[in-house]
Amino acid sequence: MMPAFPRAGLFVLLSTAAFGQVSSNPPVPNFSALPAFEVASVRPAVRSPGGAVERTGGGGIGGGCPTSLKVDRGRVDVRCATITMLIGYAFRISPDRVTGPDWMMGAGSPRFDIVAKIPQGGSERQVPEMLQALLADRFKLAFHRGNKNGALYALVVEKGGLKLKEAVPEVGTQVPAVAAEPVAPPSVDGFFGAVQTHTIANADGRTSTTMISNPRMGTVRQTGEPFQIQRWEAANISLEGLADLLDKVAPLSSPIVDMTGVKGRFQMVLEVSLRDAQPGRVSVSANPTAGEGPGSEMEAVVLRAFNEGLRKLGLRLERRKGAVEAVVVDHVEKTPTEN
Repeated sequence: MMPAFPRAGLFVLLSTAAFGQVSSNPPVPNFSALPAFEVASVRPAVRSPGGAVERTGGGGIGGGCPTSLKVDRGRVDVRCATITMLIGYAFRISPDRVTGPDWMMGAGSPRFDIVAKIPQGGSERQVPEMLQALLADRFKLAFHRGNKNGALYALVVEKGGLKLKEAVPEVGTQVPAVAAEPVAPPSVDGFFGAVQTHTIANADGRTSTTMISNPRMGTVRQTGEPFQIQRWEAANISLEGLADLLDKVAPLSSPIVDMTGVKGRFQMVLEVSLRDAQPGRVSVSANPTAGEGPGSEMEAVVLRAFNEGLRKLGLRLERRKGAVEAVVVDHVEKTPTEN
């Protein structure tokens, strides 16, 4: 079965980019004004020895405990999530843009299972805000918003201009069959900040199709084979949404930010060949030369592969220094209060 190709896929070969000074940007939200779960159980997750590794956000690598999120009939079921993952989802931000105590940022950081009930009259769309309230109540979360200054990848328009078709705005207008917007899946298998994924097995029993979604990208269909050609199809995506998508699926060590200045929504088919990124075909620099960045050879291979696909759309990624939005944890308990 073809798994989704998130940044975790190759990120285990790369180090997380270091960021500079974090500047605060108060005020802090009033948690008491947020919607809350009717009831919620929070328990430490049980890891299995020798499990597959995955990226956890904040540079941590965990294993033996797959992360998932399911919402079904008013029940929320989160499995094996780190604090950075939970904060990222709660505030709709990449977990890479969450900073806090060393114990929650490194490898082996605690993971939790959460089972909660959405109150009558509540909405699935309010689950992130309900999770904010839970983090404040059970983990005593205190934070402020700020900007992380450091390396990033800017999504910019090529000199030849954008090569995307505008999305069809009206229902009933003929839409090319590049990626017809499917009905929203009843549950989510995984999450990365505001980006949610749902994987469906194909009839051949060997491959699968992954639906990736958030409001800025709509729903994107991902197909392809790992370390082969990956394909992403969208019927109604903004360029901010494309940056969100790339930030999730491109195994690069720095955040990806839309700097095109282009508004509107578009139809898109992005194809990227990752054959050259197969394990064993490229070495990862354990001690890269100063200024080249972590795992610079692998980083260059991945960047080149994605840029070859993006140029067909009139876009590219380029390295820059700048600031990205961040959630800075001032205090959080390592052990939640009793259920």
